[in-house]
Amino acid sequence: MGDFTSMRMSFGSLFYHVGKIIKQKSPPLEEIKEYLSCCSNVLRLKAEQCSNLSSVLHLIQNECSLTNIELLHSVVEEMKVTDATRYNETYRTQLKEFCKSLSISLCLKKRFSSISHLQCETVTLVFDWEPEEHVLKDIKELLAKVSGKLLKIEYMEPHKSISVTCSFPFSNVGFTVLSMIENIHILMGQGLKKLTIGNLTLWRRQDVRQKEPKEKDDDLLHTEVISYIVLEEAEYKLRDAISSKEKDTIELKQKISMAQVHVPEEELMSVQSDTQSIEEEPLDKELTVLSCQFNEIIQENKELSDQLSKMKVDYLRSLSSNTDSAASKVRRGMALEVDDCKFHLQAMTSPDYQPLVHNKRIIENLQEKIALMNTELIMERKRNEKTIKDTKDLKETEHKRQREKKPKVEKEMCNYKLSCNHPITGKLMNAVLETHKEELLSIVLDKAYELMELAPHIPIERCRLVKYNYIKEVMDQSFDLEEFQHQTIGQLIGRAGVHNFFGLFLEICKENKTFKKYNDGGINLLILVVDLSTGEVRQAETMRAEIGWTVGELKQYIGELFNLNSSCMRLVLEEEYMGDTSVQDIRYEDGSLLKTKLYREDIYGIYKQCKKIYVSSNPEDYQKEYKDSLMYRYIDVHINSILLDITIPPEPEATSTTTNTCRDNEVMKIISANEEKKGKERIIQVKVGIITLAQLKEALVPLIGVPPVGFRVYGIRYNEEYEMENLDGSFKDIKSGSKLIVRLGRALHYGECRIELYLLQVNNTEFCKYMMESVVTEGIPVGKFKKQIIKEAEVQGIDGVLEFDKMRLRKKNRISPGMVYLDHRLITTNRELYVETLKGSEKKKREGLVQVYVIRWRPSQCSVDPIEEIILDSDDPKHIIEKLSELSESKIPVYHLFYAMEISFPVKISCLNFENKLKWNSIDSFIYSRLYDDGCVIYYKDNREKMKELTDKERSEIQDAEEARLLRIREFESQHTQKYCF
Repeated sequence: MGDFTSMRMSFGSLFYHVGKIIKQKSPPLEEIKEYLSCCSNVLRLKAEQCSNLSSVLHLIQNECSLTNIELLHSVVEEMKVTDATRYNETYRTQLKEFCKSLSISLCLKKRFSSISHLQCETVTLVFDWEPEEHVLKDIKELLAKVSGKLLKIEYMEPHKSISVTCSFPFSNVGFTVLSMIENIHILMGQGLKKLTIGNLTLWRRQDVRQKEPKEKDDDLLHTEVISYIVLEEAEYKLRDAISSKEKDTIELKQKISMAQVHVPEEELMSVQSDTQSIEEEPLDKELTVLSCQFNEIIQENKELSDQLSKMKVDYLRSLSSNTDSAASKVRRGMALEVDDCKFHLQAMTSPDYQPLVHNKRIIENLQEKIALMNTELIMERKRNEKTIKDTKDLKETEHKRQREKKPKVEKEMCNYKLSCNHPITGKLMNAVLETHKEELLSIVLDKAYELMELAPHIPIERCRLVKYNYIKEVMDQSFDLEEFQHQTIGQLIGRAGVHNFFGLFLEICKENKTFKKYNDGGINLLILVVDLSTGEVRQAETMRAEIGWTVGELKQYIGELFNLNSSCMRLVLEEEYMGDTSVQDIRYEDGSLLKTKLYREDIYGIYKQCKKIYVSSNPEDYQKEYKDSLMYRYIDVHINSILLDITIPPEPEATSTTTNTCRDNEVMKIISANEEKKGKERIIQVKVGIITLAQLKEALVPLIGVPPVGFRVYGIRYNEEYEMENLDGSFKDIKSGSKLIVRLGRALHYGECRIELYLLQVNNTEFCKYMMESVVTEGIPVGKFKKQIIKEAEVQGIDGVLEFDKMRLRKKNRISPGMVYLDHRLITTNRELYVETLKGSEKKKREGLVQVYVIRWRPSQCSVDPIEEIILDSDDPKHIIEKLSELSESKIPVYHLFYAMEISFPVKISCLNFENKLKWNSIDSFIYSRLYDDGCVIYYKDNREKMKELTDKERSEIQDAEEARLLRIREFESQHTQKYCF
């Protein structure tokens, strides 16, 4: 069954692919229809009903079967659709293998054709076969022998053996019957049990001894019918023969007439006059022969006609004389049937015919019902139309009401900023809560709870909404459901807008705790608790207070919150105004309103707000005046001191970690000193007041072990170090937590300057390397300074050998090398210089010459040579190219040498972009770059070299190397920025 289904799928796939190809080629529709009409009259009628190419393809598929696709094959060949031929051949190959191997038992109850044919167009053969012993190929070969491939298999079914139903065109019924009769012995030899064409059984195999008389009559009837069919076929053949002879006769007559016409009268006279001398002529002989043939054909035709008439008469006479024959019985039965039909027809046309009267009555009842139903339908239609109109009017009214209501609803919608400290992440979350101003507090709480996604972490019973001033970041008023459950959000908080700084805060209560009520008018205060026993001022903590409290109520609340005794509590307010800081003691003002203390108007009418409050609780110190109390001293040190992280040299060792109380006139307090090493240095943290740099250096002497003139202090600004030189400068503008660095070294004398020296190595990735720091007197010659550098480098053990004739000093512009300083020039106040080692002696001998770096670019290798240098007299392209041509080992001809110039070293262009981004000049260039200073970079190349085609791997490797080089350049740039003075 799987093979049969697969073959059906192949059949469908064949027509799908061939149909697509035919549609793409789009042959003329009329040509295909004409071709199908020529194949068969039946196809002609069906093709005329096809209106497009798709319907024609469906017709062809219906006329084919699973085992016969000849019509499709012929159409493909005739229309010259060569692309479809391979699909036909493939299917034929599959079909051949299918028929060879497929057992008939698998074909039973399977339809081979896509459409069903009429009964009169079918032939049914019943074979005495076992289905498992035969294959489909056996039936196909047998049918081809007996019908000449005229029959197509339609269906197979079990019928005590095997029943095969085939189809044929109805126009070939005579030929089909004769062919089956002529070859019936072949079918009988293959076990034929029964042969049926349409409703006529031509042959049936039965036991003669078991035949009954009725069955004999049936066999006789079948034999006579067959004889009649044979006789009809013989008659057709005789008629064809007579028609052929008549055509020959007409042709002979035409020949005789033509012969007589073409003989002129003079010749005839001549012939008559010559008859006496010539007995016979060729023309007379030919005419005589033709006349004889014509007479014979006429006689033969007459005999054939007489023979046909005689055969008909004899056959009819035999039928009429033999009353017991099957034909007579058929004729008598047909006559009786005709008489019966005439009788019934006459009875039905009578007005009194009872069935007719009954039918009329039924028709009248039906007409009445139809009329009634039409009336009901009309009324129902009117009701439906009215309902539709009313519905439409109602929708329009509703839409109009919604349109009118929408602006009002939108106007009444409120968007509040919602904040919440999420219990899981611990972060302050902000969102926008959209709600209607008439919604009750409980509904708004549900929305906020859902928006902040607190479920299932926190139950809603532990949540409440609080009016929140998000400008001052303070809880203003709490909304508890027990108190405000019947009020709307609009009544509680008003509408959100530009001038409304209030939002909502979703507050969460701890488990087994209750909410504290917040009255309208909250304020955030910073509480700093002062421990009078140690002098420590604790970290500031934020606390919510209410503007309507008294000072006494504030003390009581602070005592409960920080576990302090409120009866001996001193409160000190810190005020900041116009950059100045002041304090106010309010220990004896318990009855005063907090509002009057926190908000005070100055002489200019400006309100000053206090938010920072220092708190202490000590009965003894509480009795003292503020300026005589310990609290005053500790607060003064806290306000006017800063913390500094100072990096100091390793010797001598610092004091171990200490925490000391302040002493009078103490300028520095060591908070901590640790052994955490940073290279060979240590870090200490100190607290200092408003002191000068000189005072700080004096305080650091015990820790460093040298006098103040023996070390320097550096600050850090914008991630860069700078020397703090102003000894009278204070630390007022230095932020607490700043970092300082102490380095050993004497202070500068008058006229001296400190210069940082960097080693320049242009062919090294670490091209900018710090060497040392040197103090030099301004105005000394460069040559003398070079000798000093050589001596100091030897003393400090700096790697590398410096030679006076093979080194130069040059300007350092951040990381780029600049002007070369000749030996006779004088040292100025430059803070950074490059020291560059040379392969030979200095080539730049005088002013006016320009030193440039040159790099050869090799496109064929996608690489560069090591950096060299040349000295130029001018920036003329001809002069530059001549110098470069002399420099190159391969002696590039000047007309093939191209160069490009960059302003400074290092170059920040990847070598993959040299060809595109560099501007290449030749000896004929009219526009070229100018040379303004030493240190420019010139790339040059041989223009005859072609760019190498890189593989993906090579390109990736070069790109990685270039990215690493450019990254290192950026790191140098970030490290070497301009230094600033203190």
